[in-house]
Amino acid sequence: MDTNRFETFMDAVLAIIITVLVLKLTQPSEAAWGAILNLNMRYISYFICFLIIFNTWYNDHILFMLVDKIDNAVVMVYGILLFIISILPYFATWVSLHPTSVPAQTMFGLIFLAVNVCYTLSTYLILRANPYNEKLKKINLKDYRRYISVVIILIGFILTYTVYVKGIYISCILATLYWFLLAIKARADIESSDRFEAFFDAIVAIILTVIVLDIGMAVNGSWQALFDLRTEFIAYIISFIVCFNYWNYNNNLFSIVNKIDLRVIWSIGISMFFLSLIPYLSTFVAKNFYSFVAQACYGIDFIIVALLSIVTANALKRVDKGNIALLLALESNLQFISTLVVVGIGIVMGYFFYPPIIIVSCLLSIFLVWLIPKLQKY
Repeated sequence: MDTNRFETFMDAVLAIIITVLVLKLTQPSEAAWGAILNLNMRYISYFICFLIIFNTWYNDHILFMLVDKIDNAVVMVYGILLFIISILPYFATWVSLHPTSVPAQTMFGLIFLAVNVCYTLSTYLILRANPYNEKLKKINLKDYRRYISVVIILIGFILTYTVYVKGIYISCILATLYWFLLAIKARADIESSDRFEAFFDAIVAIILTVIVLDIGMAVNGSWQALFDLRTEFIAYIISFIVCFNYWNYNNNLFSIVNKIDLRVIWSIGISMFFLSLIPYLSTFVAKNFYSFVAQACYGIDFIIVALLSIVTANALKRVDKGNIALLLALESNLQFISTLVVVGIGIVMGYFFYPPIIIVSCLLSIFLVWLIPKLQKY
């Protein structure tokens, strides 16, 4: 059977899973750095889940560029893989809440093992379904490097059941980082960015709709009850503009992109990780609108996305050196530098004077991103 519809379906499922992960994150007990640091295991678990899901998509994308057809056996194994990934956020949250629980550690480790086994099995079935595909024959399932991550996790099981309860959790983090490094090492040229753009669009679309879920309902039908939620609506409106602007910028940029590589995919992928925190940070800001800590977290996240946009721009120029239109469009990073300066000033002013200045500075920097290129033409 043709793979296009299957790829679209899988991308949609992964996009939903990767964005609803943030709904599992617990808000800090108060707007203080200490309260944020107390949730460190949950943030680490969130990042690891995001990384393994995005890495699964990336490896699948690279693999399916070579695939001619699939059969029902491939579809069934991928279905099991999607099911396992869909429950990963649940058990990641469980283990972060109970890090010394052997059952929680065990289930977390079993999920990671199952993902690895299913992906290897699906690759084997794809090779079997395409016996005359010369490109796929280059994939060596006997390569020992494919199974080092399994060994790492099994060592974690031994540690958890003997001397160190958190052994599985630590081993899963190490295994995920190993998967990530392995994916980066296996470089592949990607001539078309269509699938990546569709995946990106799906993630941003879901983020845009998830933000509104945390706006509280007015306690009654009065205007005053609605006005009492003003900070939540302000945070939502600004966050919506931030996310939509990020999508719009990339949409305009990719209209002149001819090809991409792993640097482009991973720089945007990591950007999407920090963008996926916007619903979480919007709620944090809405509930602590006049707190410097909450506002600063929002501003720092915004700065990181801007820095990663510079990395993406440089990666695009490096991979597509013959694209004159692209080189002219990305000739200067002044608009992103202006974002760093404006939001940085906003954070300083927010610390000394009025914290909400920070989120306003984020909004102001968006206008500069579009205004500066227009001014440079004159």
